[in-house]
Amino acid sequence: MSEEMMIALEFPSSYQWLNMIDLVCGEVTAEMGFSHNALNEISISVIEACTNALEHGNKCCPDCNVRAVFRRLPDRIVIEVTDCGEGFDFHEYLKHIPDPSDIHKKRGRGIYIMKAMMDALDYERVQDGGMKVILEKMVDGGEEEDE
Repeated sequence: MSEEMMIALEFPSSYQWLNMIDLVCGEVTAEMGFSHNALNEISISVIEACTNALEHGNKCCPDCNVRAVFRRLPDRIVIEVTDCGEGFDFHEYLKHIPDPSDIHKKRGRGIYIMKAMMDALDYERVQDGGMKVILEKMVDGGEEEDE
């Protein structure tokens, strides 16, 4: 079991900071007991959430920041990514989620990917403006599945 901790980062809406987020994600989740596959799924989902926040939420505006909060709990990791954008109706979006197998579409798979890779995915509107995505993954014991 790992100890509880919280790390919060705020960064400008620029792709150059995504590597930093990935490194922090790796450090926060290290030694929590996740399998290699689960660690990859967390990393991909966090990068996707941050990319969505800076692109869709903040429209890549350098004056708008993205906030990422990592909460390490004994049995799971919870990551919250918040932008400054107008937001959208997540539950309505899920009713009409694009077909991820449509290889001709260059975009539109991010929410599908995060939903498939994480144990929980939700969105909330932020009271002062913006949107927050909440990603959650339970510790899986670190055992790899047979391939």
